Amino acid sequence: IVHFYRPSSWPCEVMAKHLEVVAQKHVETLVCRINAEKSPFLTERLKIWMLPTLCLVRNTQVTDYIVGFDDVGGSDDFPTEHLRLVLASKGLIN
Repeated sequence: IVHFYRPSSWPCEVMAKHLEVVAQKHVETLVCRINAEKSPFLTERLKIWMLPTLCLVRNTQVTDYIVGFDDVGGSDDFPTEHLRLVLASKGLIN
C-alpha cells in the first residue's frame, strides 16, 4: 500500500493515522508513504491527481487506487475498521 500525501494536508494526515493502525495490525502488508510534491515523476507516471491517494500494489503491479475518502465513506471521520474492510475486499490484507 503506497500512500501519496502532502505534508500540509489535513486529509492526508487523517489517512496516515488510519494507515498506521492498519500497518500495525497487518504486518504481512508493506505500507509506505511518498511525498507527492517531492516525487513528481512517480506521481505523474502513476496518474496521481488527488491527495490522499492509496496506490494498491500486488506483485509489482498496481491493482487499484483509493482516491480521497470516497471508498471509505466520503468523509474524513470514517472508522479505521472501514478502511481495513475496503483493503481486505481488494485483497491487500487478510
